Amino acid sequence: MSFFSNLQIYYIRKVKESLHNPGFLFMAVGTPLMYLLLFAPMLQHFTGMPGFTSGSVLNVFLPGVVVVIAVYGGLYVGFGLVDEIRQGIIERFRVTPTSRLAMLLGSVLRDVSGVLVQTLLITLMAIPFGLKVYWAGFIIVMILLAIISALFAAFSYALALRLKSEDAIAPIIQGISLPIMLLAGFLLPMEMAPHWLQVAAHFNPVYYAVEASRALMGGQVNTPVVFQAFAVLLPVMGLVFWWAIRSYKTAVA
Repeated sequence: MSFFSNLQIYYIRKVKESLHNPGFLFMAVGTPLMYLLLFAPMLQHFTGMPGFTSGSVLNVFLPGVVVVIAVYGGLYVGFGLVDEIRQGIIERFRVTPTSRLAMLLGSVLRDVSGVLVQTLLITLMAIPFGLKVYWAGFIIVMILLAIISALFAAFSYALALRLKSEDAIAPIIQGISLPIMLLAGFLLPMEMAPHWLQVAAHFNPVYYAVEASRALMGGQVNTPVVFQAFAVLLPVMGLVFWWAIRSYKTAVA
């Protein structure tokens, strides 16, 4: 069986698993919707302040929310893999000719697909609230979100294969996710932060994604921050995928 056949089979299998969990799907869309309904209205008073100088406040707020969807949409998927390890599913693949890379990419593509669907839904929901969508920029935002989701999903799977325990994974993910999101300025622009926080944010790859997404959602396609985001995120994703592939080959040798 070819690599692409393995990839298709594993991808479809993972998608069916997600569709059989409607509670997860509801919360995946419900959480950003609650941000939109319960937090975004408070930002109207920030109009004219640093980071909110023009356009709708939703064009500043929503890009941060969709980046959060991408980060968390990838970061917690390793818990499902730990359960598969415990049930012996991964062990069974040891005696099959299934491509280990196809197993990784099938899972990651499922996670990326979920993030992109959630992003499209929350964006469409925000239009009646005043969001102005620049579709050329939005398409590039979707590409950025796919990179972020794939990066964190691969990291989470590699972590699961190495540690094989939810109790070991949870504190690492919590310890990583909180500073990443706070230093990304996903709720409020980092222009409002003290200078030392703005400097620290530049060491956070997710910060570049948030800034680029805000520029793109504002119709600024050719701004340098967009190129910076790709220049930072693509090498990081390459390193994480290298680690994840090595982890899969070791675990399913």
